[in-house]
Amino acid sequence: MLFAAIIFLVLALIALLVARGYKSTSPTGERTKKTSVVATWVSASLALIAVTFAAFASFYTQDAGTAVVEKDITGNIVGQSNSTGLHGKAPWVNTVEFSIRNQQVVFAGTSDNDSDNNGGVANGAQITVQDADGVSSNIDIALRYSIAPDSVTDIYKEFLSEENFKKSFIEQDVRSVVRLVPNQFSTLDLLTKRGEVEAAVLEALEDRWSDDGVIVDSISLQEIRVPDAVKESYAAAQQAQINVTKETANLEAAQVSAQQKVVQAQAEADANAILNGSLTENILSQRYLDTLKELAAAGNLVVVPEGFNGLVNVTK
Repeated sequence: MLFAAIIFLVLALIALLVARGYKSTSPTGERTKKTSVVATWVSASLALIAVTFAAFASFYTQDAGTAVVEKDITGNIVGQSNSTGLHGKAPWVNTVEFSIRNQQVVFAGTSDNDSDNNGGVANGAQITVQDADGVSSNIDIALRYSIAPDSVTDIYKEFLSEENFKKSFIEQDVRSVVRLVPNQFSTLDLLTKRGEVEAAVLEALEDRWSDDGVIVDSISLQEIRVPDAVKESYAAAQQAQINVTKETANLEAAQVSAQQKVVQAQAEADANAILNGSLTENILSQRYLDTLKELAAAGNLVVVPEGFNGLVNVTK
């Protein structure tokens, strides 16, 4: 706007000089007089256009979710605005917008043009990491972050634009931290404790950016790809653990069954011991006599020789 205003102002001055020139060289000529009048009107029109452009250059609108840095034509920062609406400024002051909304960085796939798994294009390829066991894996990760409004001026001073800030700072730090954090985890933990790995990455980035005006909103480890040999070994280890659990359960069941049999046998032995202990000589003699009575009552003849321990049944 300011550049256009300057151009029209220059043209207005030129037209004004032309008008004055025609007026001074031929004050009595009718054609020359008309030319001078036309040049004067052209000059006035151009001046009005220049003023209009200068007026437009003196205001700007700011949307929600943005912060604006104001700088003059020499590059000096003269102000910053964090509020929405219409703002005034000097015509020679330019504005640079920074988004303070939630933004996303995704590293996924094997090349820079792969999908971000959300309908867009990833910011970069997968990140290769090495865990505490020395095993290399590839990680797809998505990060959501936002910029603190009060830090926009400092960010502009160092990076000049939001795009440079994202490429040179955010993306580089994410790659660096994601490469370092898995060194604290074993291969098995990296596969089975994804929540703990995410929390460790989040904490590391928050510590790294605590003084830089960057707020980490969320982190998602979308996928962790370990070498095929590691996956096969892990699957075999899982199956072995399942087999051990199964055999342990079978052994425990057998032990319970054996214990039940022991308890049953002990109960029977205890019952027999009680029974045997209760069969005294008097009780046995009484049962002997009761049996003879029952046989006699049924019409049977029972002969018991003296000293004979058995019975001989003689029917009628």
